[in-house]
Amino acid sequence: MLYSLTGCIKKLIPPNRLILQTGWISWEIFIPLRHTEKVEKLNGKLELYVVPILRKGEHPELYGFLSFEERELFVKLINISKVGPRLALNIISVFSQSELRNIIVEGNYKALSKVPGIGVKRAEKLFLDLKNLFSKKKEGYLTPEKEAVFEEAKVCLINLGFTSKEAEKVLNSVFSPEDTLDVLLKKALQKLAPGVKENV
Repeated sequence: MLYSLTGCIKKLIPPNRLILQTGWISWEIFIPLRHTEKVEKLNGKLELYVVPILRKGEHPELYGFLSFEERELFVKLINISKVGPRLALNIISVFSQSELRNIIVEGNYKALSKVPGIGVKRAEKLFLDLKNLFSKKKEGYLTPEKEAVFEEAKVCLINLGFTSKEAEKVLNSVFSPEDTLDVLLKKALQKLAPGVKENV
């Protein structure tokens, strides 16, 4: 299975395609729209985490992402019923993982209608699918170690006097898979109580 490609950008094709030269092969790759400006400014080599889509009777397509986490999110999204690769890419073009988590925590399904191709009615159905996707019981979203960091940080914030909802909301907004407990707490407290940051 093709997993990543490293090469030089040969051409950008609006709105969200690029040609990546790897040796003697040129690859046409679809990327999230919000990354086109960032990619345009890059010089030298570019590494993209890619997902090939091969559908019967259609031209093969290649989708590329700047991070492993975005690639994994794309794979999960296209496994949702009636969410094809183009719609999944649109979702990632509008929302980051943490933003999608916030939408779930806040129950703000109407925010999903900002994605091209999703109306309010479809947003409600997609919200339910995403709620299942981002459930902590679903395998693969967080490793057990990172899940433990997230939960421990939540307990610490509750012990400091914040409500469970406040703690989970802020952790969802700042969490990154590489965070240690100390780093995650500092980021959360910077939002919840900026004056406490230096004392953690």
